[in-house]
Amino acid sequence: MDRPETLVAVEADGSLRQRIVAALEADGVSVVEPAGNGSAPEIRVVEVDLSQPVPLRQLREVLENGTGRIVVVSPRCRALGLRRAVRAGADALILEHELEEALAPAVRAVAAGLSVMPTVLRNGVERRAFSHREREVLRLAVTGHTNGEIASTLFLAESTVKSHLSSAYRKLGAGGRNDAASMIFDPDEGLAEIVLGNDAYRAAGEGHAA
Repeated sequence: MDRPETLVAVEADGSLRQRIVAALEADGVSVVEPAGNGSAPEIRVVEVDLSQPVPLRQLREVLENGTGRIVVVSPRCRALGLRRAVRAGADALILEHELEEALAPAVRAVAAGLSVMPTVLRNGVERRAFSHREREVLRLAVTGHTNGEIASTLFLAESTVKSHLSSAYRKLGAGGRNDAASMIFDPDEGLAEIVLGNDAYRAAGEGHAA
């Protein structure tokens, strides 16, 4: 039995576009222009670098700029980058080094109504993206505590606090304490309960609003 035709639009540039088109056409997937020439694509394959700290709202604008379900291709990605892509509307994520093997099967799966994500990222997409200590240190940092106060509260060396904060900021894609706080308290990001926990989130939200 022949597979039903799947129309795919590719939103990528240069050599990456060539690789995407070649991988799809080798599997019999029909590639059309985003405008479609009258044939609306069922799926869009969109190039996005999720290793960079793209604001969720901006990412959502990129992914919503068209019709069809969305497969994101990224060079690298951490668990929180994947989480952000899913919140922005992505149905699948393919890492560039897996493109030739994984893209066409992912497109077929998405066309069938499924979601696809790399196994290496799936298990860390929620709470396990941060260690327990990273969450503790980050929670205190974004609720107004200095590094010295955090060290005293948690019985840590101040250098250890700085190390945990640097790791947490890197996972968030944040440039520092203020950037991290703005992301965590942004309801679009959905990070507050992950970092602060339910009770702490409510208490911090009241203080942040005040």
